[in-house]
Amino acid sequence: MANLDFRFDAITEKFQSAELERIRAFGRANPLPDEVSLEIGTNRGRFLSELAQRFPERYFLGSEWTMLAKNARARLQRDGVTNADVLAADANNLLPILFDDGQLRDLFLLFPDPWWKIKHRKRRVIQPEFLDLIATKMRPGGHIWIRTDVGTFADDMREILAAHPAYKPVDVFDFPLAPFPRSTRERHVIRGGIPIHTIYYQRR
Repeated sequence: MANLDFRFDAITEKFQSAELERIRAFGRANPLPDEVSLEIGTNRGRFLSELAQRFPERYFLGSEWTMLAKNARARLQRDGVTNADVLAADANNLLPILFDDGQLRDLFLLFPDPWWKIKHRKRRVIQPEFLDLIATKMRPGGHIWIRTDVGTFADDMREILAAHPAYKPVDVFDFPLAPFPRSTRERHVIRGGIPIHTIYYQRR
């Protein structure tokens, strides 16, 4: 069962109260199945919609900022997708409330913002603290799937993942890209002839 009564520190509860209540309301209205795959940064929902249609037996959840989340949900409805949803929420808030330990099957992070400035790097998704959180929520054998067109950013993420004891790298040739659709950003990158860096890690 989702821990809808989970409480963060007082500052988070005060200044992010609207988002936290939105997450809790979603959990009350949409109990999650035993296994869920999560996409962080769903954009307008193209990847999530196509993925859900390819794997109708699985359930997918996306997290995104408010306006894009609305667009992504509209795409899912337009495509007739019933095994996926999108929530306007920060994954750092969403995961502790909605996910039980071991419930997360896959984490998709496709072309995340690299936050170029050094003072902004704390906003990057892949941080040791976030990996700690994922480690509790992801089942053994679960996967983190990352793609980016920024080589230095890919190197930084690999370094952080390699240093965490809960994850081990997976050879990309063992998990070919064919089963997964291409996001809107990936299609743009391919048209531009820009190299794509693929990072796969598995929960030990």
